[in-house]
Amino acid sequence: MSASSPPPSYGGGAPQGRKGSRFTGDLATIGATMLMGSSYPFAKEVLATMSPLLYSASRYVVAGLVLLAVLFVMRRPMAVPRRDWLALIGLALIGVALFQACWGLAIARTAPSLGSIIMTTTTAFSAILAWLGGRRLPALGWLGIVIAFAGVVLVVNNSLGEITLAHADLEGALLWLLAAFAWALYVERCAPYNARLGALRVWAWTTLIGALLLLPVSLLFDRPSEFANLDTRLALYWLYTGIFPVGVAYLGLTVGLDRLGVSRVMVYMYLIPVAGVGLSAAFFGDPLTAARVLGGLIVLTGVILTRVALDRAARLPV
Repeated sequence: MSASSPPPSYGGGAPQGRKGSRFTGDLATIGATMLMGSSYPFAKEVLATMSPLLYSASRYVVAGLVLLAVLFVMRRPMAVPRRDWLALIGLALIGVALFQACWGLAIARTAPSLGSIIMTTTTAFSAILAWLGGRRLPALGWLGIVIAFAGVVLVVNNSLGEITLAHADLEGALLWLLAAFAWALYVERCAPYNARLGALRVWAWTTLIGALLLLPVSLLFDRPSEFANLDTRLALYWLYTGIFPVGVAYLGLTVGLDRLGVSRVMVYMYLIPVAGVGLSAAFFGDPLTAARVLGGLIVLTGVILTRVALDRAARLPV
């Protein structure tokens, strides 16, 4: 699971609870989104030395072990019924192995700010998948999808005055879009298992399984000796992106989902590109151009419109 990705849907609005409980949920969710957005610039630094597939697989092994350790410490159920293992393996293939392979290859080819913005189109892909599944999508939703992808074109072009699209830019953007689609498909297919097994258990096992499926593929192209090329700073970055934007952030999201509900948590997801773009520009030298800022705002406008349309459709009688 990515640092820029929304949580699997639980359905329903915010649960009723004490004001203090909701405040804790707000803090946990904001912290989680900021951690998720931080993965983009840190990953870019590590990928200057490490191959994308090895990086993605290895850090998700760490993340999966952290999540399982959290389940153990919290004394949550860890076992998975035999009938669900095949489904979880399929989910791991889509939501971790494919998603993280595209994520790593994309961020190695593009600026981290570009990736954190394009990944917000997950909402648009979720709407399209819902429509393909027979759910009505209002005209506002389709308008939001068109606006979001128009913003992606501007972000990738990165110029307000001329066409600057290059093959490398398009290749990276397509990888980001494939990553966003894979995550949206994972989110949709996860919903019944999250409801029955609990999101944290599903996240933990699919994260570890997906990483273990991707790892041998990465070793066909990459060498484990690459770890020896990481200096102390980069090794700490690698470890950070495994533990905090995935393990700790997903734990924060479970707190948010329990206390706020999915609709309110989804609003906070729009902070992820803010964190990714801001950190990339402030500390890692990623240039913040007018075209990328405007394009990012257009993308966010589109995904917010799409999210509103999905929420309205969910409230309509069927």
